[in-house]
Amino acid sequence: MAQVEGSSLVAQAIAREGVETLFGLAGGPIQDIMGFAPHFGVRPIGVRHEQAAAFSATAYGFVKNQVGVAVLAAGPAVSNGVTGAHVAYDNCLPLVILGGSGAQGGRYTGTFQETENVPMYKGITKMAVQVDSTRRIPEYMAMAFRKARTGRPGPVYIDLPSDVLQNEIDEETVNWPSNYYTDVPPMGNSDQIKRAADLLINAERPMMIIGKGVRWSEPTEELRQLVETLGMPYVTSPMGRGFIPDDHPMNFAAARSAIMTNADVVLIAGSRLNWMFGFGRQFPADAKIIHIDIEAEEIGANRAAEVGIVGDAKAVLQQILAEMEGRTAGLAERAEEGPWLTALRDRVEKNAESIQSRLTSDANPIITHRLLHEVSQVFPRDTIYTVDGQTTLATGRQVLQSYTPASRLNSGSNGCMGVGVPFAVGAKLARPEVPVVSVNGDCAFGFNAMEMETAVRHNVPIVFIINNNSGIVGGALESRMGLPEGYTERVATYTPDIRYDKILEAFGGHTENVTEPSEIRPALERALQATNEGKVACVNVMSEHMEIAPSRDGRAGALMGYDRQGLSRNQYFWRCRGTAGRAPTVLGAERRLDQPNRVSLFRSSGASRFSSSRLPAQLQIVDESTLTPGSLTRASA
Repeated sequence: MAQVEGSSLVAQAIAREGVETLFGLAGGPIQDIMGFAPHFGVRPIGVRHEQAAAFSATAYGFVKNQVGVAVLAAGPAVSNGVTGAHVAYDNCLPLVILGGSGAQGGRYTGTFQETENVPMYKGITKMAVQVDSTRRIPEYMAMAFRKARTGRPGPVYIDLPSDVLQNEIDEETVNWPSNYYTDVPPMGNSDQIKRAADLLINAERPMMIIGKGVRWSEPTEELRQLVETLGMPYVTSPMGRGFIPDDHPMNFAAARSAIMTNADVVLIAGSRLNWMFGFGRQFPADAKIIHIDIEAEEIGANRAAEVGIVGDAKAVLQQILAEMEGRTAGLAERAEEGPWLTALRDRVEKNAESIQSRLTSDANPIITHRLLHEVSQVFPRDTIYTVDGQTTLATGRQVLQSYTPASRLNSGSNGCMGVGVPFAVGAKLARPEVPVVSVNGDCAFGFNAMEMETAVRHNVPIVFIINNNSGIVGGALESRMGLPEGYTERVATYTPDIRYDKILEAFGGHTENVTEPSEIRPALERALQATNEGKVACVNVMSEHMEIAPSRDGRAGALMGYDRQGLSRNQYFWRCRGTAGRAPTVLGAERRLDQPNRVSLFRSSGASRFSSSRLPAQLQIVDESTLTPGSLTRASA
């Protein structure tokens, strides 16, 4: 009778799940899994770092709407994958990580790369287990995929000892599990459906939040129908964009604060009320919350829900629409003419005006708004963007649009840097027919820059764009570190004018270096053409150090030492690029405690830092609502 090796069983199990691509870095004892994979129609992608394997697999799964697979060798390779599991767990993204370990019989003897892998992953996965025999590999693999994909998606870690992988069993005795998925989506409780429909129909200022969780049922038509039937504005989480195209008239992302602080009924689909939505505290105290989620424990987390509906997003939205049928005549028309949408559109228009000059600015060094605006004009509507880095991410949220599902990828609620490059590799392999553009700050790019070689080696044509602003948060973080006065050694700012494009040049890709605003579009067009010809492209753009003030909200605030509760300092700082022979100008703002809506602006030429005990000369006091990137730049000029 034919014998089959454990590694072959693992590869077969992956193929049986419909997975066409896996990611890993070949090494013992998992190299044979990668070797067997092509025999069963699974393409192994060899990355340069195990963290990138987990990231690429996560992105592949999100874009492909299936479970991603990462294969990690033993010891440090397994620990290198922990960050990837953390990102997937925090963002509820399905991922199976297969990690190697030493032979079971050699445990606790000091064997090579002996590590307790399962405890390492326990707190950041839905399940972490070790396979105890070759014969049970099919059982464990089926369990892993089912666990990663069903309910609230997330990562699963499967530990594979070397002897389990290398042992052989009789092929005819292999028991392959089957029919362990249901095709029937869970429906919402009918009473709660009726309550939700009644609240939405009678709302004066309804709104909807769309999160990335809708990816797994993809209710694109239901979402569109709901907002259009009710004339209901919506906002999204960063990776919840594109399920309704960003240019839909009910998209009020540009008036996010106004809509959240004034809504009377809030419908949440596929999103959690975590820090990205202010834990629900921005909503009025009397606002009625309708929360739809596949996981019951998310209902009422951080903010009590008037109506909680546990179920599949698509199925539940269909139920709500059915309950509304015949009851919504004239609602959209009344909303269109009413004060709610009128006020929001006024806010959107004002916010758009506040950044308009930056989108077309000829300032040099290049402004990030100008760079990303050019990106939005060059690349097609179906482009998938991976966006990474503080300044780049914050500006991209304003400028880069998403028009199709799963076309915007970033670190999500986790805030991890370094995802942009490997996410792009995974996304392009999931959807090779559409352009993939990876926009990275220089700090974020440095984490996994070598994965550009992975893209070249595996013929994965991506455009990598480096927003090269010379440091962490464009150098602004260094001004808050408390370094000694006159300290000159760079800690959070980088060597000026680094040519990151030279890295890809060494690998044989298409490269561009941009120093003038007028050069941006032609360089991007050439890069796009290069990818159409099958080449990997890199565009290195020399941009200004810091152009946005880190606010007390969102990821910028988190990175700069703020939280949504305002428990940290009242000052925030940023730095502009210095001219020849002159030190950079440090700019800052302090929230006035006597007037909470008022902010004092400061400047300090050549100062390495400032503190609350030694503030520089005050420039002006302004209303916070007028603090736009453009106004800050002009005020500090």
